[in-house]
Amino acid sequence: MKNETKEITKEGLTVLSLFDGISCCLLALEKNNIEIKHYYSSEIDKNALLIQKTNLSADTRFHQIGDVRQINGEDYANIDLICAGSPCTQLSSINSKDRSGLEGEESSLFYEFIRIIKEIRTARTTNKPLQVLLENVWSMKKSEKEKITKTLGEAMNLDIQPIFIDSAIVAPAHRRRLYWTNIPYTPINPVDIKYQDIIVNGWVDREKANVLLSSHLTLTHGIERYFKMNIGNIIYMDENFGNQSKSSQLLQYPMLLNNSSYNWTETRGKLDEYAFYNDCYRIPSVLECERLMTIKDGWVSNVSGVSKTGKYKAIGLSMTVDVISHLLSPLLLKHLN
Repeated sequence: MKNETKEITKEGLTVLSLFDGISCCLLALEKNNIEIKHYYSSEIDKNALLIQKTNLSADTRFHQIGDVRQINGEDYANIDLICAGSPCTQLSSINSKDRSGLEGEESSLFYEFIRIIKEIRTARTTNKPLQVLLENVWSMKKSEKEKITKTLGEAMNLDIQPIFIDSAIVAPAHRRRLYWTNIPYTPINPVDIKYQDIIVNGWVDREKANVLLSSHLTLTHGIERYFKMNIGNIIYMDENFGNQSKSSQLLQYPMLLNNSSYNWTETRGKLDEYAFYNDCYRIPSVLECERLMTIKDGWVSNVSGVSKTGKYKAIGLSMTVDVISHLLSPLLLKHLN
């Protein structure tokens, strides 16, 4: 076993990342200084693909392999690690219209992950362990969580129980997720990083940002949604205004908006991300959203050809890099022994 792990260290890990998005698993491995021999990415979203291409087109380790439904696990029989963030669309409590769970149109793609694991294990010609990491929302129904646990356990012939982690323990934003992995887990040491620490200008009214969604608040009536539904994130122009009570802010805001002469139709697509057009607040920039997810600066924000909305969505659907980095960190120690 020692010779095998030394060989892995020398050559690097071979990784299969399903529903790879903007390749946060790769960023997490790099953050741990874990060598990568091959990184096979399965993704079909056009914005995510362009972000990947911009950052990784010259990286000979990186291979884009397309739709998860077209993958034959036998072709990746001897990989070291399989990562997946299968769609939460019909699992999440945010989707009040369709909570059909793992039988839903998108969330049922979880079973492709299971199919590929079974095909890999059947075709495997090495004794080295197959490491697995799966991420999904914590707000799913208990029955769906149990179904994932049971199905993955049967596929791996292991008891793999979900781990709950709120990304706020290492990041400036909340992101409550469940993780299933057979990599040894140790609790995360908290990191003292706050929402205020990562913004370019302005002031925020909370220590940690709300969960990042793929859509954001408007500059007209977004403050109402922010307070009444606790959704989205805003950055205040004036700390004194931000320190007032919710009721006082909601009372004053219409006047501030009116006096600002903010006109959405005139500024659409031309906004300076750091300007306070409504004389009250702005939404986090793409760069700031990267930082909220501990994605390195510029990975998304510097990409050309993707709309701002597309960038927000790509980040909102990604993983918190520093959480994944912690979960994968034992692989470095293992391969160095």
